[in-house]
Amino acid sequence: MKVHLLSLLSVVLVLSIKAYEISAHEQNNERRVSVFQQDITLTNNELVNSISSFDSLVLILAESNTVKERQVGFSGATPKEFRAYEELQDLASEEELNGLLTHYSPIVRIYAYRALINNEMEVDASYEESILRDTTEVDWFSGCILRPSTVQDLASGNP
Repeated sequence: MKVHLLSLLSVVLVLSIKAYEISAHEQNNERRVSVFQQDITLTNNELVNSISSFDSLVLILAESNTVKERQVGFSGATPKEFRAYEELQDLASEEELNGLLTHYSPIVRIYAYRALINNEMEVDASYEESILRDTTEVDWFSGCILRPSTVQDLASGNP
């Protein structure tokens, strides 16, 4: 009787552990879904991105680890980050660009500040002050030169 009871207890224990393992694995997979997951759908024979152009551009800039100018490298190619910055500059409103001055990515903050200045838009004074005091280190890439800099230096035009 004891043997049967222990066997039954063992089976229940193994099944409980396996169920917990499967549940934990499913929860882990659910957490991996990105906020910016890009769902591509086919509409009128064209591929369309379900997130907005603004969010897509910000995501491209946020994933970068370097502020890149128009021409980089020996070939003088225009990097996708700079193209995204130019599109953002044309697309975003003054309010949206000011909002990006508090973005978690220092790269996004720099490009947003530049867009505001280049578009001759009004920069929120408190945000501008924080940008001009921001000593977060970033890399700056222009031509063939890659050098360490800060948000403060790049925003004030002194890379």
